[in-house]
Amino acid sequence: MEVIKRKILLENSTDRTFNSPTWGVMTATTFYINVMITQNMDDMGLFTDMSYLSVDNTNPTSNPSVFYNDLYYKLQYSGITFPFMSGATSGTITGVTGTTKNVLRLTGSVESDYYNFGNQYITGNTDSKITDLKTYNSGATYIVNFDMAKEGYFNYNGVPVSGHSRVVTLGNPNIYVFDAITGATIGAPNQVYGLQYKDYTGQTRTVIIDGAKKKTFVTSFSYVGEGINETNVSISALE
Repeated sequence: MEVIKRKILLENSTDRTFNSPTWGVMTATTFYINVMITQNMDDMGLFTDMSYLSVDNTNPTSNPSVFYNDLYYKLQYSGITFPFMSGATSGTITGVTGTTKNVLRLTGSVESDYYNFGNQYITGNTDSKITDLKTYNSGATYIVNFDMAKEGYFNYNGVPVSGHSRVVTLGNPNIYVFDAITGATIGAPNQVYGLQYKDYTGQTRTVIIDGAKKKTFVTSFSYVGEGINETNVSISALE
C-alpha cells in the first residue's frame, strides 16, 4: 500500500473582498482533486492457456481420451522431434521421492508437492518507510501501537492472516511493521509475518545515488520468506 499526501491551498477559496462582512471566511464548499492512477507492466511474453487432461504414465490406457496430436503436429511443423513423439518413455526415476524439490517431474506427483517453505530469514538495508505510517495529528506525528492500516491476506499454507501496520517503538531505533500479526512477537526479532523495519537515527551508511556518494541514516528490514507456494506461484502445463 502506498500513501500519497497532498496539500490544498485554502487562500484561493477564502473571501478577501475589501470591507466584505465575510472577509477571511472560506467560501468554497467543494474541492476537486485529480487522482492519477498508474500501472506498471512486465512483458512476460505470449502464451495460450489451454485445458489439458493428465495421463497416468504407469497406466497410459487409464484415460484413453488423452491425445497429444495437436502438440505432435505443431512440433513436427517446426521441425522439432522428441523421443516421446515415437512412443518412448523416460523410464523409472530412482533415488528420489515425491518430496524431492530439485526434480521437475515425478510420476504421481501433484502441484503441492513442488511447494517449498524454507522458513528463511531475510534481512537487508533500505531507505526509511516510516512516513507511510505518519498521522494527521500535528502534536503526535507517529503514534505507538496505533494501526494506520489493517489488511487481511493468506499465508503460504492458505491460512488467513490479519495484518497490521503500525509503529511499535519510537527511539533509537524506531521499530515499525507492515502486515504483521499483533501479539508478543510484533516488532520482536522472532516476528514471523509481515515486514519489520528499524530506523537508526544515530547511524549512517554510504549509498551511491546517480553516481554520487551520499550519507544516509541506516534503515534495516527483515521478514521471513514465504518460499514457493500457491500464493505466489502458478504451476501448469504450457504449450
